[in-house]
Amino acid sequence: MELRPWEVERAREFAALRGRRVESWVGEEFALRENFEGNGPQFEDPEVPFVQMNGLQANLDHGEAFSITDYQSDDAWGLFPWPGAHYEYRPADGIYRWRPLPELPTGDVDEVVVLADAETGLLAEVHLVIGGNLLALVSGEVIERGNGTVDIVRLDECVLVFTNPDDIDRVPWSNPLSTLIPVHR
Repeated sequence: MELRPWEVERAREFAALRGRRVESWVGEEFALRENFEGNGPQFEDPEVPFVQMNGLQANLDHGEAFSITDYQSDDAWGLFPWPGAHYEYRPADGIYRWRPLPELPTGDVDEVVVLADAETGLLAEVHLVIGGNLLALVSGEVIERGNGTVDIVRLDECVLVFTNPDDIDRVPWSNPLSTLIPVHR
């Protein structure tokens, strides 16, 4: 598939992080389950090796921000960069929470790899090396089923944040992608 110019430009915006310095991360976390065992929202599960974000923001050097959310194209979603934009927290209900993300790496961004889904052309993953640590952002979502189980899907409306990119291959995706193609390195 040939990528649309719009996706290529978004990939360039992600790639422009190379050489910048991430000072900290904040964002709007989205619960994995709405009311887990009657105890309210569940944001963590030992079986889920990522953080599910509605959106997140890298606070960069010189007081600048770089926000990451999603965009919809037909029936699927991709990762969307907002250089210079501060993520707008929209208080909703208890399944969302705004929080700092100290578990994410900080430091100089040494490498940025943007990967698109070969079938749809959507920006499916962004891999970053920050201060020598790998970080992967994946377009997807945890969908809670009525019986308390979850399905984990790709190309959906959240940013899944992996501090161990090897975990991407360990997730039991309900809709695994056939091929990812590098858009920008």
